[in-house]
Amino acid sequence: MTTTIKVPNREIAIRAFDYLRHERKTVPALRLAHHLLHHESISLGIGDTDWDIDTALQRYGGEPKTGYGHSAHFNFDGKTIMERDRFRRTFYEEDR
Repeated sequence: MTTTIKVPNREIAIRAFDYLRHERKTVPALRLAHHLLHHESISLGIGDTDWDIDTALQRYGGEPKTGYGHSAHFNFDGKTIMERDRFRRTFYEEDR
């Protein structure tokens, strides 16, 4: 049986911001940072900026919830359940 852990969504978003910054995707990084500092969540629609944010969140295990039409929503105050092995690969091995 695999062990699962709960990872704070805010930690996932901070990692996603750092990834976007390192990839020099300034506009998505700034939008994500603004929402991290001033809001409890971020709504993502269609467009390159939102796509980059969505992809970065998913890279670190985040699962934006799809809404109506072509939108997704990611709440920073929630937690995401993931396998412990995936957590270690995602959060520790990429730091090296």
